[in-house]
This record gives sequence, structure tokens and C-alpha cells, in this order.
Amino acid sequence: MKFVDQKKITMNEQDFKKLFIDHRVNFPDDGFTERVIRQLPERKSTLPQIVMVVFVMIGLTLTFAIQGVTPILEQINSLITSVSHLQIPSPGAIITYITALALTGIIGFSVAQVDAG
Repeated sequence: MKFVDQKKITMNEQDFKKLFIDHRVNFPDDGFTERVIRQLPERKSTLPQIVMVVFVMIGLTLTFAIQGVTPILEQINSLITSVSHLQIPSPGAIITYITALALTGIIGFSVAQVDAG
């Protein structure tokens, strides 16, 4: 009984594209696609993203007005100092950093959604 060496088969993106192009089957849709597209609901409003950005900005403004910038800058400075000395940062510094990242992400996502709409 003879065993055959099985080679590992790998495909890159071009191989996949070629495979699908070579085996493409076109079906006549008799305008079906166009009828479905016309029946789809209109695009959503960009109002939710705009409202989110406005309220995030109001929240940031109130935070700075009530608390001031100094405590936030102190937490950021504490985080940078701890990391530069290879120490574990304080929980307040980590929370400030994560909050800043989250707010940046929310604003960036909202702006991207408004631009895409």
C-alpha cells in the first residue's frame, strides 16, 4: 500500500479572486435588484451622531468648568511619570486616560458616521 504525500495547500487573496471569477455564474434577475433597492427605506438621519457629539462636548465643558483643568492634567502627568519610571499608574490616572480614549473614539466615530451619511 502506497501513501501519497499531501502538500499543504495555501491560497492568497489573488487565488481566491481568480477562483471566484473563473467559476462565476450569472443569473438573470429581470430587474429584481432594482425593485428591491427602490423599496428599501431611506438612509437614516445623521441627527443621532450630531446629538452625541454635542452632548459629549457639553459634558466636557461642564467637567472643565466645575472641576477645572488642573486635576485632569495632574492625573495625566501622574500617568506619564508612572509609566516612564516603570511603575503601576494610579487608578485615577488610568481612568482619566481610558476616558480620554473613549471620548476621542466616540467623537471620531460620530464624525465618520456623519461624513459617510
